[in-house]
Amino acid sequence: MTLFSFIFAMLLEQVRPVRDDSRLGSWVANTLLRIERATNTGDLASARWTWLAVVIGGTVLTWAVVALLTRLHFLLGFVATVGVLYLTIGFRQFSNRFTEIQLALANNDIERARQKLKEWLAHSGGDVMTRVAAESGDVSAICRESIRLALIGAQRHVFGVIFWFVILPGPAGAVLYRLSAEARRVWADARMSEAADARLSPFGEFAVRAFSWVDWFPARVTAIVFAIVGNFEDSILMWRLRSGFAPHANDTERVLLSAGAGAMGVRLSVPEAHSTMSRVDEPYETEALGGPWPSLAQDLPDLSEANEAALRSAVGLVWRAVILWVILMFLVSVGHWSG
Repeated sequence: MTLFSFIFAMLLEQVRPVRDDSRLGSWVANTLLRIERATNTGDLASARWTWLAVVIGGTVLTWAVVALLTRLHFLLGFVATVGVLYLTIGFRQFSNRFTEIQLALANNDIERARQKLKEWLAHSGGDVMTRVAAESGDVSAICRESIRLALIGAQRHVFGVIFWFVILPGPAGAVLYRLSAEARRVWADARMSEAADARLSPFGEFAVRAFSWVDWFPARVTAIVFAIVGNFEDSILMWRLRSGFAPHANDTERVLLSAGAGAMGVRLSVPEAHSTMSRVDEPYETEALGGPWPSLAQDLPDLSEANEAALRSAVGLVWRAVILWVILMFLVSVGHWSG
């Protein structure tokens, strides 16, 4: 049922996508803000317990409802699973914005491309480099930051959801991942994108930390998938390079973007910390290796600057990764049926 549920949900989402500014999305965001205002006492303890109540509580509730419906009738459980997946997988939520930027650049309308990037940034959150690209970036900067947001969006709306959907029973895993991602977006990312000197509240700090735990393994699985469907050697090399950097809350994004950059052969900006700082990979700087991998400097891949061709390469990478995930789910389903 896992494979068929996912296929049905993806087809439904392609035909009738759930917009990122939908009533449901707005309701979830507003509810998270109201919960924060009601429970925030200014310390991490209140943030921790609130996060557990919202994310774990929502996950358990979803599991219980779907399990009850499945017990009543198989088709009820199937429909409920497809419905939850449809609401949690948001492939078109980021791909539509990416396509709009592609079309604007194809028409040599850089101002429109900047505006679309700015709108994307306002919803998904970003840092200094993304804001600069949206305000005054050239074509290369716009392409670079668009690819970066697309890869992160693909992870948070598709690949991470798929991973937890396969791992946990029913669609509970999908809800766990999306609620934790949404808590980070509302309590942290959206506020950090508003100003360069913004500081996270305890709720934002814990949401970032908790999501890094939830996304730790899925991000690395996605990085491996990117390596398989892209340039394997360069992808793994860039991943190893980033593993030598000091750990912080954005390690999952760091791994994902480094592997994606190597897989496509394109330079991307990689976050240094959640203090809104990031920088473009400088593969030729020995000091950028930051520790245990100085011998890699002479073997670093020759990454090119992002351009319109790189946008098409990113689309191909994401779709090949989706196809590989479908194949993996098929193999898991076959193993389950044969067992």
